[in-house]
Amino acid sequence: MPGDGERPSLAELASLLHEGSGELAVRRGGSQVEVPVSVRDVLTRIADVLASGRGVAIVPVDRELTTTEAAGLLGVSRPTLIKLLEAGEIGYSRPNSSRRIPLDQVLAYRDRRAQVRRAILDELTADAVEMGMYGQPAPVEADDAA
Repeated sequence: MPGDGERPSLAELASLLHEGSGELAVRRGGSQVEVPVSVRDVLTRIADVLASGRGVAIVPVDRELTTTEAAGLLGVSRPTLIKLLEAGEIGYSRPNSSRRIPLDQVLAYRDRRAQVRRAILDELTADAVEMGMYGQPAPVEADDAA
């Protein structure tokens, strides 16, 4: 978690990283190395999160999670996660009596779920626009105005 004194410089760093198209390099002593775009993207996200006062955890994608960890990451209960695993929605292994879920499987499921949610919201918005219900103030009844 960043200290309050760090947040202004983190916000400035995030802004600088968002400007984006030029090269970014790290220099120490007499050595300099160009920062790859993939690392720049990660640094940008980290700076944004830290500037907002939240903490960051960096975890290798090939890590395996327990059912409790995976459920927490998805924001669902453990029994709901077990149902998703058993339905084949998320891949897992069972090296012993406990299930192990690859982090990349959990993240892929979360991304799929977000895409479906966005598509449904886009469809609902399009329907509301078509019916003239989106972006228009609600009509006021004569009795309500008094």
